[in-house]
Amino acid sequence: MNDIAIVKIKRFDPSLDKEPRYQTYEVPAEGWVQRKVIDTLRYIYENLDATLAFREPCRQRLCGACLVCVNDKRVLACDAMSEATMIIEPAAKHRLIKDLVVEINREND
Repeated sequence: MNDIAIVKIKRFDPSLDKEPRYQTYEVPAEGWVQRKVIDTLRYIYENLDATLAFREPCRQRLCGACLVCVNDKRVLACDAMSEATMIIEPAAKHRLIKDLVVEINREND
């Protein structure tokens, strides 16, 4: 069993980047059965890259602020389970602010 998960995240900081780019992280894969996407993002932020921007408001599937695309599917990061290989991108059709943070507009959802 592979003990490393490969997580590729679309990054963009308008103050530094001209174009979006992908950054790949290797994350310990133990506990994947119970790890949500938000937990993986939190792990990356706390242990690998504190510059990663994402939203983690309610963690209860209520507000929708953690909406992202994982492997081309729109999901709530607080609800979707992590996978051993993931490409995480900001939610499409929303204005990108930084990394996985988008402008939330309830009319577009």
